[in-house]
Amino acid sequence: MGKYPAEPGDGASRALDWPDCQNTRDLGGLPRPGGVTRSGVLIRSDHLGHLTEPGREAMKAYGVTTVIDLRSPSEVLSSPNPFADGAVAEYIHSPLIDDANMNKLGDAGDMLQRYLRIVDIGPRAFRKVFDAMAESEGGVLFHCFAGKDRTGLVAAMLLALAGVAPEHIAADYAETDEQLANQYQVWISEAEPDKRDAFRDELQCPPNRILGVLDHLQNRWGGIEGYLEAAGMTPENIDRIGAKLA
Repeated sequence: MGKYPAEPGDGASRALDWPDCQNTRDLGGLPRPGGVTRSGVLIRSDHLGHLTEPGREAMKAYGVTTVIDLRSPSEVLSSPNPFADGAVAEYIHSPLIDDANMNKLGDAGDMLQRYLRIVDIGPRAFRKVFDAMAESEGGVLFHCFAGKDRTGLVAAMLLALAGVAPEHIAADYAETDEQLANQYQVWISEAEPDKRDAFRDELQCPPNRILGVLDHLQNRWGGIEGYLEAAGMTPENIDRIGAKLA
């Protein structure tokens, strides 16, 4: 079953062993003012279609009652979510970016610029995700495909709302490199030889990338709260989100 957080800020202890997802961890156990973030409330993951039967049982045993799928409509169509029938947990498909914009992301340059484009074009999409979280009871799991980019953006915003310092948010983001290290090698080996170095850079999750996103949110909207308020999220729901990890 899943390992429960033991030491605050210890990435290994926050990782959840749910076969065969490879990038699943609890957002609990990170330092925040007055203590650490609460465990068992918000969980980030890669695509749940990777789960075996023992993995699905581990997820249920951990108390997940809501699954939020951040993938685009075409991704969901080609690889359906095993929890879409709602039998185990409430399933919410809330794409962070649609298919048309997914196809244009490569034009944005480096990965930081792609992240900023997702943020700039997606306030309403982020609001829908965060409203769903605010109004959900029990454990909420959110995921995309690899659990690193779209999931990483949502996780960073959640942690910022809970008062987690930027350096600890960046450390959580960077833990993906540890959890997906073996999978990175598989993906890189499948790429054309002359594109492998660039692909390796795209896969990695350097702390400065997510810090750049946080700086952008601060400079343009005055922070995460301002971004979500501009998107139409109520102050009450913003407070509910911040309180979930407190």
